Amino acid sequence: MRELPKGGDLPWALFYPADYSVGSASLGFQYIFERLRLSGVAAERFFCAPLPYRSADADTMLERFSVITATVAYEGSIPLFYRWLDSAGIPLLPEERAEGSFPVVGAGGALSYINPLSLSGVCDFIILGDGMEPLDYAVKCLRECGAAERKKLWRRLAGHQEILVPPVDIREGKLTRDLKTGRRLDLNGDYPAHSVWMTERGVFGKTLLLELQRGCARSCSYCTLPRCFGSARFRGFDIIEKALSETRRFGVPQAGLVTPEAGDYPFLPQLIDSLSQKNIALSFASLRVDRLDEKMISALAAGGRRSITIAPETGSDALRFSCGKRFTNALITEKLSLARERGIDRVKLYFMIGLPGETDEDVSAITELCRAVVSETGQSLTLSVNPFVPKPGTPWEDEIFAGKLAIGQKYEKIKKEIRSITKKTPRLRLTGIKEAQEEFSLAWYGFDESRELARGVRSGSAKAAAAGRERTKEQLRHIG
Repeated sequence: MRELPKGGDLPWALFYPADYSVGSASLGFQYIFERLRLSGVAAERFFCAPLPYRSADADTMLERFSVITATVAYEGSIPLFYRWLDSAGIPLLPEERAEGSFPVVGAGGALSYINPLSLSGVCDFIILGDGMEPLDYAVKCLRECGAAERKKLWRRLAGHQEILVPPVDIREGKLTRDLKTGRRLDLNGDYPAHSVWMTERGVFGKTLLLELQRGCARSCSYCTLPRCFGSARFRGFDIIEKALSETRRFGVPQAGLVTPEAGDYPFLPQLIDSLSQKNIALSFASLRVDRLDEKMISALAAGGRRSITIAPETGSDALRFSCGKRFTNALITEKLSLARERGIDRVKLYFMIGLPGETDEDVSAITELCRAVVSETGQSLTLSVNPFVPKPGTPWEDEIFAGKLAIGQKYEKIKKEIRSITKKTPRLRLTGIKEAQEEFSLAWYGFDESRELARGVRSGSAKAAAAGRERTKEQLRHIG
């Protein structure tokens, strides 16, 4: 929203592997763009569509940039990134790019906290974790060495413990030095706390995103947040108030609170009151039933919201407790009844199937929970059902992935049983089994698998092959 410098002495292409509406709404992507522009870097943004090789900022062709980095949040973005590079005529392997006048390729983003090795076969460098200080260091190195002095650049970049440099740090598929994932950013320091821009073309529309927290104090068995993203770090209320004051003149109709769990933010009541006084509507990125209270629900309703999203994960109390979510079905219906009283008549529920210890009765419990919600609240439900995918850095990282046959059977069971709710039959959205299988494979990619995927992209036969989970786990122990 503030005017950023243009031009600069280092042409840098920032790529987000999605279309503009999704990529432009990424808060981390916005932060990096702002940081580079304020550092005098000629950064411009690229997206998958509509013109993937012309910048969204000045219609500049990709071939004009000597540095290309991708913000990678999800495993499914890895093949998209590789295909984008390949279609632009850029060699995918670092040693091949070093032989010609090709750009330096890097990456960062949420995936770097979890498993940066999944990108290691293609990237010259990967910034790990929070990324602000190592980004400054990378800019300095790139200005001093540049793409023309590739091997010298690799050595310089490898001087930072929060930058993985695969051509230097990986030998015979193994890391040769210990690295650290940056998870120490002081959120009350001189760092961005809110959207750099708002656009009607983004998925959130004209919503000011306010980042309240990083990391998490909870310990859900399936979740990467506590161990990969670090302990909970909260922004002070004064920082958020300052952000609201600075942006008010731009006409902010709505604020979106970015946090793993809004109810954990210690200053949430004060923030809700402040937004109400400023006549700014409110939305939450994440709501947990056991922290959801009347004030939060009333704030949503006051802003005109008619729907609410929660994640019970299962329809069974016992299985939900084993996931680390210690709230009951009775509490779910109680809180949703309160929401209905405030005029919120639509609910989206997220469930997982294939969880460790799950039985057929647990799968059926999903329908029974939905039946109870419809009966007691009269709300319209949308169910999003996703297969459980074991991820690195979680308590359940060693658990099995249920596989195509088992998931297919569970899906059929849910589809059949959910139709028995004849009054306001819930809408059902099932994540594709092939998509979940690919996510599981990519989540455990090491250096060798990353290179193999790159070769497959280049030959036109790319397929996410099974990864060596134990080998990857061993290597990730070197990234603290």
